[in-house]
Amino acid sequence: MPRTKCFDREDALQKAMGAFWSRGYEATSIQDLVDCMGINRGSLYDTFGDKHKLFLAALDQYTSRSLTRGSSLQVDGNSVEILHDFLFGFMYRVLGDPENRGCFITNTTVERSSYDEKCASRLREYYDVIENDLKNLITRGQEAGEIKNKRSAMDLAAFFVGIMQGVRVLGKIRQDEASLRPMVEVALATLHA
Repeated sequence: MPRTKCFDREDALQKAMGAFWSRGYEATSIQDLVDCMGINRGSLYDTFGDKHKLFLAALDQYTSRSLTRGSSLQVDGNSVEILHDFLFGFMYRVLGDPENRGCFITNTTVERSSYDEKCASRLREYYDVIENDLKNLITRGQEAGEIKNKRSAMDLAAFFVGIMQGVRVLGKIRQDEASLRPMVEVALATLHA
């Protein structure tokens, strides 16, 4: 008779995500995962497969939550105001991380994307969704005359994704609004160039 699981899968996955997010994939051992998840090795392997599959499940959970926040780009209203609120909200989330872990997606992009194709594929999909949402918002703003910049909406969307990554990375070493605010303000000013 198979043993029943005595733990909540989603709770365990959340704890694993926290470990990977804080330490990175390479620095997180199976023992670290077992300890933080509060399960034994057999349960980890039976439920998630192996460390890499567990990592991918944690990354999927994080990207799903992040994309839910990104859905704020799809609301009706003035496109410049929506982008302003999105970017400043993003900056304040970076500054509001008491553990200064940075962004799990950005950390993973830097640590794993050059040699882990499964991670890289998921990350490309994530960035494509964000870029597409930004492109749609910018297109709408250009058509409404709210955004004066005539560069292609795709070029501007790629630029804003780059700004977001810069805020995430610099936010790990500069945890003050005075350092990050100018990046967001100058980026927003390009909408009127």
